[in-house]
Amino acid sequence: MREVIEGLKDIIENPDDLSSIPGLVEKLTAYQKTNEQRASEDLERITKLQDANRNLLAQIPVNTGEPEPKDEPGEATFEQAQEELLKAMQNMGGN
Repeated sequence: MREVIEGLKDIIENPDDLSSIPGLVEKLTAYQKTNEQRASEDLERITKLQDANRNLLAQIPVNTGEPEPKDEPGEATFEQAQEELLKAMQNMGGN
């Protein structure tokens, strides 16, 4: 971009020499293409980040103000299941 600015300043100083205009147009076209490509890539990254953010936010439990259901006495807890499994493993083999 700096080269384009310098080229335009040169044209202002010497308006009779317009030979640098095609090169400046080429540089500006390349600059525009690069900016459009970056904008597209940035938009794609933003979309991916938004999707990831939505997925993570969906995993956060929402407190509805209702009390949490308590374990019913007939159901085994994870710790109880672990104890029973350990007992069964120790009793294997006739011990």
